[in-house]
Amino acid sequence: MLELKNITKDYVSGDSTVQALKGISIEFRKSEFVSILGQSGCGKTTLLNIVGGLDRYTSGDLVINGKSTKKFKDKDWDAYRNYSVGFVFQNYNLIPHQTVLSNVELALTISGVSREERKGRAIKALEDVGLKEQIHKKPNQLSGGQMQRVAIARALVNNPDINVFTGLAFPDEDSKTFDYSQLSDEQRAQLAMLSAEQLAEVMETYSNNANASYDGNLELLGAVDLNKPSSISIYPKDFDAKDVITQEIDSYNQKQRDEGKEENVINYTDMIGIMMKSVSQIIDTISYVLIAFVAISLVVSSIMIGIITYISVLERTKEIGILRAIGASKKDISRVFNAETFIVGLIAGLLGIGVTILLNIPITKIIYAVTGVSVTVSLPVVGGIILVLISMILTIIAGLIPARMASKRDPVEALRTE
Repeated sequence: MLELKNITKDYVSGDSTVQALKGISIEFRKSEFVSILGQSGCGKTTLLNIVGGLDRYTSGDLVINGKSTKKFKDKDWDAYRNYSVGFVFQNYNLIPHQTVLSNVELALTISGVSREERKGRAIKALEDVGLKEQIHKKPNQLSGGQMQRVAIARALVNNPDINVFTGLAFPDEDSKTFDYSQLSDEQRAQLAMLSAEQLAEVMETYSNNANASYDGNLELLGAVDLNKPSSISIYPKDFDAKDVITQEIDSYNQKQRDEGKEENVINYTDMIGIMMKSVSQIIDTISYVLIAFVAISLVVSSIMIGIITYISVLERTKEIGILRAIGASKKDISRVFNAETFIVGLIAGLLGIGVTILLNIPITKIIYAVTGVSVTVSLPVVGGIILVLISMILTIIAGLIPARMASKRDPVEALRTE
């Protein structure tokens, strides 16, 4: 089932090379229980990390079900750890901010198991180790023995072919014999969970002025001779009416020019248009200044999001190691952090839109109180959607580098991080 052929493992430390494993050759049979004993620093953990696919051998070959791993790529090792290996670590390596149930479900989530199935299988595995009543607690609410049993349940829930237990403290080798009575209750539970019967049991299982006319307006203004007006002042009721009047005058003037009657062309001055153009220029200038400030703010906030994501990567290094150990690929790790930055961008964008909408209410009242003009200040729907999208895109871009750094973390080194 599993065979090591002349495995060596070298670690480069400065100018020197430390050989942790020297030509290890061993064959494991199906359903076999094997203990690896030795003094501290002799390479036990290194060997187990290689067997579990966490670490890479320097030379030799690891043969799994008759298949060589010499040409294995990262995705092949990820699949091997996820589907074929169950890790129970000496210090448990549970994710502290997740519940007991979520910790056990994690391996099934990475495997793509449906929500209903993975919940059922996780509860069954926890029931098998006597923790059915503790599924909604966090790891820090459990005893050491209970945390170890959670780690056992997580290792077995995916029906692995190989179970790797690291750091079991067996009696000192000076005693020459193995004394079962010297084992702790947790160590006995580990051995019990490795029995063929229990393994077999576990394995079975997101415009009102439409009628107005040019002549009608002249009459209202009291023109003496409607056929030969010298000058008139027109006061539209609103901007829509002004636009209609301007269009009518322009249309009339064009018609007169086409007929060669230049003397009938009406010369007019759009005072409101001139004023609005001046106001628009001022508003445009202010808008450009504000856009510059906003752009600087977005750049700074993007940098800060990148820094926060990087800090998150540093603080969750061990969690990254745990995810890699139970089969998460580099892409999976990257997707975790990209998803988090996406959610941050989405929430930030929605909060910004919400604050803007709320501020529109007092702004409208202040304008009315100061000017006496009743206006409706609102945020266009399309503009709001665009702002949310910009927020999400910027946060995703800001988190790309930290997410990529997280995906490149060495799982063995990550698991050693406290």
